[in-house]
Formats: sequence, C-alpha cells, structure tokens
Amino acid sequence: MSGSIARAAANYGLTVPRLELLFVLGLQGECKQVELSMYLDCSPRQVTALVDGLEAGGHVERKMSPEDRRVRLITLTDKSRRIVDEVVSARVALAEWLFEGLDDAELQTFGAMSERLVSRMSGRALSRLPMQ
Repeated sequence: MSGSIARAAANYGLTVPRLELLFVLGLQGECKQVELSMYLDCSPRQVTALVDGLEAGGHVERKMSPEDRRVRLITLTDKSRRIVDEVVSARVALAEWLFEGLDDAELQTFGAMSERLVSRMSGRALSRLPMQ
C-alpha cells in the first residue's frame, strides 16, 4: 500500500509527507500547525517546511485565527480538496473491491488487527485522529 501512496503523491507532484498533510486537513478541516504536528507525529519545524512548500504550490492557505492573531490556521485550497477527494475515492473503490463479501464482524476484526500491526511497525497509530 505504501507504494500506491507514493505513486498517488507523485501523480500530483507531491511527496508522501505533503500528501499526508493534505489528508489530515481533508479529514479534520482547518488546523493549527501545532495540531498538524501532533497528527503527523513530526516536529513543528517539519510542519512549517511542509506547509511552506504546499502554500507555494497553491495547495494550502494560511489564515489568521479570529481568536488569536498570533495563530495561523492552515486550510486546503480548492485545488488540493480535489486531489484529496480523488485519492480518497480511488482508495475507497479499492477497499470495497478487496473487502467485498466480508461481514461486519470480519471487517471489525481485520481493522483492529491492522491498526495494531501498523502501530507496531511505524510507531504511529491512525487512532490519533479523532473520529468524525
């Protein structure tokens, strides 16, 4: 799967970390950079570099927070919203094909085991993102 993510990123002229940041914004909506740092499990400095590159490419915008002028909120542009939607749609279609015929209990078991394995392999867990 990581190869398919790298190919998807490359198809849009992005790196995997930049595409991951777009996915987080697609799921969470507008975020503070410190929140992105937490979701992506990387340093604030790394997030700043990612956001700088994405902003230069027209993928994200920085907006001043209405509550605190010192805080910048990061949001997707229409361009990157389309990218996220296209990649997510393709991945959903693939998942539907892969898991066709499995019942809810089998899917729940598979999901729980996958999360544990991903967490062990990478030290990062998808469950850090709040459920919608």
